[in-house]
Amino acid sequence: MMQLRLHGRIVALLIGLVLAAQLATFAVVHLATDRSVRAQLSDDLAVGERVWRRFHEARGEQLLETALVLADDFGLKAAVASGDPATVESALRNHASRVGADAAVMLGPDGRWLAGLQGESPGWQGQSLAVAVASAEAEGFSLTVLPVDGRLYQMALIPVMAPNRIGWVGIGTAVDSDYASDFRALTGLDASFARAGAGGLDVFASSLPGPARAALARLPPGQLPTGEAVRDVALGEEHWFVLPLAMSGSGEPPVRVLLQGSLDQAMAPYASLKTRILWLSGLAATLALLVAGFLGRGISRPVVELAEAAQRVQDGDYSQPIVVRGQDEIGRLASAFGHMQQGIAAREQRILHQAHHDALTGLPNRSLARQRLDEALGSGRAAVLMLDLDRFKEINDTLGHGFGDQVLEEVGKRLRQAVRPGDLVARLGGDEFMVLMHDVDADFAEARARVLLDQLRKPLDLPSTRINLDASLGLALHPEHGNDAQTLLRRADIALYDAKENRSGVAVYREGRDEVHLRQLALVGDLRQSITRDQLSLRFQPKVDLATRKVAHVEALLRWTHHALGPVSPEEFIPLAERSGFVQEITRFVLDTALAQNARWRAQGVDLGVAVNLSAMDLMDADLPDFVQSCLRQHQVPPPRLILEVTEGALMRDVEYAIRMLHRLRASGVRLSIDDFGTGYSSLAQLKRMPVDELKIDKSFVMQMTEESDDAVIVRSTIELGHNMGLKVIAEGVETDVSLGLLQRYRCDMVQGYFFSPPLEAGPLLEWCRRYSEARA
Repeated sequence: MMQLRLHGRIVALLIGLVLAAQLATFAVVHLATDRSVRAQLSDDLAVGERVWRRFHEARGEQLLETALVLADDFGLKAAVASGDPATVESALRNHASRVGADAAVMLGPDGRWLAGLQGESPGWQGQSLAVAVASAEAEGFSLTVLPVDGRLYQMALIPVMAPNRIGWVGIGTAVDSDYASDFRALTGLDASFARAGAGGLDVFASSLPGPARAALARLPPGQLPTGEAVRDVALGEEHWFVLPLAMSGSGEPPVRVLLQGSLDQAMAPYASLKTRILWLSGLAATLALLVAGFLGRGISRPVVELAEAAQRVQDGDYSQPIVVRGQDEIGRLASAFGHMQQGIAAREQRILHQAHHDALTGLPNRSLARQRLDEALGSGRAAVLMLDLDRFKEINDTLGHGFGDQVLEEVGKRLRQAVRPGDLVARLGGDEFMVLMHDVDADFAEARARVLLDQLRKPLDLPSTRINLDASLGLALHPEHGNDAQTLLRRADIALYDAKENRSGVAVYREGRDEVHLRQLALVGDLRQSITRDQLSLRFQPKVDLATRKVAHVEALLRWTHHALGPVSPEEFIPLAERSGFVQEITRFVLDTALAQNARWRAQGVDLGVAVNLSAMDLMDADLPDFVQSCLRQHQVPPPRLILEVTEGALMRDVEYAIRMLHRLRASGVRLSIDDFGTGYSSLAQLKRMPVDELKIDKSFVMQMTEESDDAVIVRSTIELGHNMGLKVIAEGVETDVSLGLLQRYRCDMVQGYFFSPPLEAGPLLEWCRRYSEARA
């Protein structure tokens, strides 16, 4: 009995010791697992914080680069300088569609709203945007997160300089659930964007499932720490680890990004493990100690190794692989963690690559090109070549953006193949490319530029068609044209503009063009205000009928007296008006003013025809014929007393459309004249199709004309040609009695020039006509 009792006591004691050891082992495993999983989840959140900041910063850099491209756009600067909201909004919309932006705004220099994709909603004109402008005023730019109309936007705000600041341009992407889902796909962690609200959190976007997101919205703001510390929070039926991070933004209360990892999901792999431990403990008490030791070694060591690996990932070290031992849950967890480490490393590399390379061509983008240019300037001579495709907009409009993308890819390949090893080819945006050449002089750089141009001009064979490309190239050299990247890029861009303007293919920057460029930008902006500021006026030059020696017509010539620069030559501001799209408004001003003056002359008993010049852009104005008829009716001027002069070069740009427009104008009863005839290379077949009444010989043939000169042959042939076609012929530029005598002999119909009178204001013109009539009598 005693033995049994002792045996029982010994057995009971042993069993109790074993059970106690098993329970202790189980408790240790449970606590170790819980601590390890919590530590791992905390480490995951720390890694997630690092990845988030890189993820957010990379998107911010892309936004800044996009805003810089838009702020440097000449067309946008011109539109902003002119105060034309419709053109600004169109430029914003086109640029936003190309880069996939969700929001774009244009503000005045004082932060006042000018234009934007979302319209003038109160949210876009509120305190948030004002704070962003204030930040940009202090820092030179602003990259912030704005809550607007219930949505969240990451916005980049950049000044538009021409050369002084003429406004702020902002471009942004929505920080929405897709944004949060992208981060979840990258790290496996959920992200939510929220701020304290009335009775809970205002959640702008989240990758959380619906119930958890609803629970987050009901969460009192006080349950989350104000600093960046992990907190265990119950959201519905699950427990989550939450790491709140501050976001650069405006407005109170601040918007925070909440990184979230589910504690229940992290603990799920260990549930079956605990069940197996309990089952093994119940099978054999004698094996419990061995099993406990085995489990201790089988669980504790891998968990510690995983925690160490998580710490390495948190520090940004992805080089050491995760060692996987066994095929159990811990092994699978280690394997999954290893795959996650590789995925995060690959995604970080991809994000960095995307931040510095163009997605379509794979070439370096503006940011990387600027960095390489800065490096090149410190190592010796260099040349910057800016390249822009001619008529690329027409390719996009007629053949589609998909075809345009194929063209850009092919251009990138040709440039890479044509440059020397070590030279850099980059795509700066749109159809604009840059080539950086090292250790070259001016002659070699220009020769290489022409080689590149020849390569681009070769026919382009694409799957759907074959086309011919052309391009313009601008070249700036270091150190001749600048010692810093910004100056070289600007001057290469100015040279590119000169190449386009002169149709020379390649142009090297010329000293002084900076001042011309800045003057042109200023003139474009002021030109749009010239009508309202009453700075435009007309001068009238008489046309004399050689048969009767009477003044038959006058030509209305536009003059601009700038408030600061004084008189500006028409040869300077008319091309600027054409490029900026303002020439149509100027033409309408001239038409209305000239016909009003004609009506005043008629009221005084003076019957003179008045000629008004039309530009190539005017021929594209489908409403011009209706406007002409309206002006004639308003001022009660007979239509034949208005002569519309169109240059031969303007007619040759699009002959078919020009002929249709001339027929519409002719139907109004006005007379039509081809100005500067002999300089536009028009054929007789085209000329006979045009419903014109007059030919006007260009003054370059008339001014130096002598008896046996080539000019005399051209003038005489033109007069005979015009008469044979039933047209009146007018010669301009008559400055000597020799040229006048020859024109009389050749039976020219009318003449004008300084031999008779320079262009005069309306009052002095009538006085000149009176004196001329008296002298003729």
